[in-house]
Amino acid sequence: MLSKAIQSCATSFLHRSTFSGAGFEVRRVRSLLCCGRPYVQVKVLREYKMSAPGIVQLLDYTISPDALRSHANNIVSALRAEYDKFGSLKSDEVTFENVLNVLADLDRRTENEENYLMVAQYVATDKELRKASAYADQVMKKFSVETSMRQDIFEKLKILEQKDVSVLTAEMQRYLKRLIKLGRRKGLHLSNDIQEEVKKHSNEINNLCIEYMRVYNEENLTIDFTEKELEGVPEDFIKSLELVESGKRKVTMKPPHYMSVMKHAKDPETRRRMDLAYGSCCLENAPIVEKLTSLRHENALLLGYPDHVSFVTELLMANSRDTVHNFLVDLAEKLQPLWQKEKQALLKLKEEECLQLGIPFNGKLSAWDMRYYDNMLKERIYSIDQEKLREYFPLDTVMSGMLKIYEGLLGLVFEQVPGVKLWHPEVSMYRVNNEASGELLGYFVLDLFPREGKYSYFRNTGLQPGCLKPDGTRQIVAVALLCNFTKPMADKPSLLTHDEVKTLFHEFGHTMHFLCSKATLQMFEGTKAELDFLECPSQMLENWVWEAEPLTKMSGHYVTGKPLPPELLEPLVASRLAGVAGFSLRHISLCLLDYTIHIQPHVDAQKVFKELQEKLLQYSPQEGTNMVSQFIHLVQGYDGQYYSYLWSEVFSMDLFSARFKKEGVFNEQTGMDYRRKILEPAGTKDAVDMLRDFLGREPNNEAFLISKGLST
Repeated sequence: MLSKAIQSCATSFLHRSTFSGAGFEVRRVRSLLCCGRPYVQVKVLREYKMSAPGIVQLLDYTISPDALRSHANNIVSALRAEYDKFGSLKSDEVTFENVLNVLADLDRRTENEENYLMVAQYVATDKELRKASAYADQVMKKFSVETSMRQDIFEKLKILEQKDVSVLTAEMQRYLKRLIKLGRRKGLHLSNDIQEEVKKHSNEINNLCIEYMRVYNEENLTIDFTEKELEGVPEDFIKSLELVESGKRKVTMKPPHYMSVMKHAKDPETRRRMDLAYGSCCLENAPIVEKLTSLRHENALLLGYPDHVSFVTELLMANSRDTVHNFLVDLAEKLQPLWQKEKQALLKLKEEECLQLGIPFNGKLSAWDMRYYDNMLKERIYSIDQEKLREYFPLDTVMSGMLKIYEGLLGLVFEQVPGVKLWHPEVSMYRVNNEASGELLGYFVLDLFPREGKYSYFRNTGLQPGCLKPDGTRQIVAVALLCNFTKPMADKPSLLTHDEVKTLFHEFGHTMHFLCSKATLQMFEGTKAELDFLECPSQMLENWVWEAEPLTKMSGHYVTGKPLPPELLEPLVASRLAGVAGFSLRHISLCLLDYTIHIQPHVDAQKVFKELQEKLLQYSPQEGTNMVSQFIHLVQGYDGQYYSYLWSEVFSMDLFSARFKKEGVFNEQTGMDYRRKILEPAGTKDAVDMLRDFLGREPNNEAFLISKGLST
């Protein structure tokens, strides 16, 4: 009887205290698990008018910096009060209903608030609001460490572990098992002294990661070049650059600027200066990485692991540091013969150009040569004119074609939502419905162009998780896709490179993973699968930008509207393996950098990177640069796990080759199979089980090796 009363009270509370919006009011509400006790005053957020049906927060970020800070502090106080009441349950009062159900909904509501508070630091136009968001992020992460290390709650979970869990759904059984595992990975089975050290380290790590990203997001370095120094760079790009008083053009370090100069500038000194400027951005982040790797190593030792990589891989497909190391080293060795052939071709091009320019040829490749001669090689061998290709990829045309492809493949309908106030006038929101039933699945927000203070690369960031609420209804998902494409000019729309089309298709694949997820719990929704699997669905969808039919649907000349003609399309498709060994080895060098600095303390990261580049690629990073200063994956959850991109690619190529390549890239039945068996389960199943289900067999690496130019 007591447990039912507690459950009823908890459910009542959960129904009446929805956290949303940016203001506060004090309401008299019954404390969680407080049956028979006096009412208490609890600060909760009042509900604002929704910006779109099902959206729980206003997303215009017109809130003041002080109000955002107060929001964070107040929400933590309110949530802590709930955890305290919940933690006071006596052992004989513990049931699945009043522990797991309550925890699951606290997860949901906490992430709603966390996302609202955190996203502003990546998108807000007001610098002070971005600072306030970073502060709020610290507050919420500190609270997350606090709640994840509550001994009182861990003890209740251990009580549940001894009960008959067969009465639970498979997902709820997975949830209980994961919570106990996470508790042990926080040291809750160890002494209080160790727990305090782990807590201290965890908070310091979080703060350092937030500071790293603040430096990265606020970076605004520019470098000025004369138009002569930019010879070879597309004329329309040069015209789009700001003209400074000296008559030079201002180039930023944002991806469209950096890539245009590094791929096209004929003057090697221009490329060298650009490489140096880009590589020396955010150098204050280098000591942050040193502190982070040291703290992570200490934490792993405290918890009984030999190193951080061993700690993080325990929950992943690879399962051990040795598996990761062997995978990377084996692939690097296989790629070396192919790289030597590629390198000789690049050196031949460099020698020819040095002769034309009348400058000495040193017989070596430099870091600032790679993109330039790789681009030249594609133009020479495959007759690919990258600038001509861009004319066929105006952003609006690519976006429209891509959305139609995803609609047909996954059985969805996308519709732009008019009149929604968002954080910038250029940002738009889309509603996503299930085509067959008309059910609203959620929303995605597109933020496509660079601006000062905005996150400067590409990412999906959650706005609210898709999962069940206590009343059994579903909280719909919302996710933002942040991009940095070249802005339209007065006489020309935003034109994408083929690489940018691929990146867009990849990132939107993550968006679809969020929106198609059918997980009932916040812990497993969207992309919350094993980290070394979560890139797989998006990587699999990259294959569409190498197939003739999808490319035709996504292209249209910005003047005539005509799709890519065969004389451009066929060489592009044929060029897929161009430079594959060099690209893959550069990626492996980063994977091994991440691996190496996370298996031992006090490592000189730039020295490690230099040694890896020299060994794998036979050239060095430029003096004065430091790779880890902008290696944001080290602070965004890929620490010790950057190998995940290559590991996931093994399975992504298997999925595509085994099903879509054979059955058709527009086969709707295969697409729905993919949605049901890969996207909808999200993190509710082990990745290998989802792969087996879709493939009908054990996964293998044959298609992956072929995609790297290697024979099987």
